[in-house]
Amino acid sequence: MRYSFGIVGLGRVGGAMLAMLRDAGHTPVWAVSSKLEAFGIPVTGTLPASPGGTQVVLIAVPDGHIREVSLQIARTWEGACRGIVFLHLSGLLTSEELAVLSERGAEVGSLHPLQSITDASRARQILKGSLFTFEGSRGAGEVAGRIAASLGVEMIPISRGDKVLYHASAVMASNYLVALMDQASQVIASAGLTLGHLLPLVRGTLANIEARGSEALTGPVARGDWSTVRAHVDALRERFPDLLPAYLELGRYTARMAGRRFPEDLAAYPALADIGELCDILAAKRARGMRVVFTNGCFDIVHAGHVTYLAKARSLGDCLVVGLNSDESVRRLKGQGRPVNTEQARAAVLGALSSVDHVVLFAEDTPLRLIDRIRPDVLVKGGDWAIQDIVGADVVRGSGGEVLTIPFEEGFSTTGIIGRIRSD
Repeated sequence: MRYSFGIVGLGRVGGAMLAMLRDAGHTPVWAVSSKLEAFGIPVTGTLPASPGGTQVVLIAVPDGHIREVSLQIARTWEGACRGIVFLHLSGLLTSEELAVLSERGAEVGSLHPLQSITDASRARQILKGSLFTFEGSRGAGEVAGRIAASLGVEMIPISRGDKVLYHASAVMASNYLVALMDQASQVIASAGLTLGHLLPLVRGTLANIEARGSEALTGPVARGDWSTVRAHVDALRERFPDLLPAYLELGRYTARMAGRRFPEDLAAYPALADIGELCDILAAKRARGMRVVFTNGCFDIVHAGHVTYLAKARSLGDCLVVGLNSDESVRRLKGQGRPVNTEQARAAVLGALSSVDHVVLFAEDTPLRLIDRIRPDVLVKGGDWAIQDIVGADVVRGSGGEVLTIPFEEGFSTTGIIGRIRSD
């Protein structure tokens, strides 16, 4: 069975779907698009006043506009929506986005091509060999199935509750693969090679995955060659520190796949960084375009307020350095009986937080010497500090950096915690 159809949105996917449906014998009646190009049918910038005899309407607009478009159609066509099949093409959103049309008697669903399209000129060719998934009403599913059959593509129904994870999987298999290959190409460029030199390996790996699935796994982690992994970690830490976390997480997952235990000592930084070594590490990170954030404190008993504060500080850049008062420095500032925990213990706790990249000790009452050596891109203190009173603010600003404050979480205080413990 062939259908007369309209389409809202003529981007890469919308334009390809228009061409494919027409080639399959379906009849395009109208299209709505800001691209008033010659598609061989009436294309307007606004929605037609009536369906114009369409049996199916494809909504091929960005996700954030689907509900808006459906509301506009419902208000414009009202009862004329009854019996029409409306299909949006989002991989994430469900047919619930079209609920206002369903209320007017329409059949609604989401029809998503499981494919990545970057080139409009190749979209039609790529979509022809793709899998389509459907979610929605029974009537819409029957029509979508006939359309898929006419296009010669497979269509698989999925449930509304599965769409988010379905889309997450697609992003991991496509977008994140592109990101991973970009990382690999940057690393291999240091040896004078390019992404093109990696592609035969990638094609071979994809062929192995197609043939054997997860059993295609090879490499040093799979065989437990931890000395090789350690060499990788050391080299990445020195030259590509921003890529090391991704390498380590993938290494942990690979080890689980292979039934091995990933040695966590491979990932560990020393609890306390030497200032000279730290400056070298930060120079490498800056060379990779990373912004260094610095904050400082005693952190004698780390509580939820500290954790929130440090996470917010880390979000201001790509690398968080915490300057930690030495035991003697804390004693001068806080008095006898402090710190409760030694500098080594405090550094170990801070270093275990995912938001903290490096911990460096200072023995003075202020971290001015550290700030002068590190020259952070962002200097952060708690909200109880006025910007003009923050130690090192002039140094950071003089280097072109920013000085910011972050409000403290109410109800948390190390001094208060110690007081309650002692009183109890």
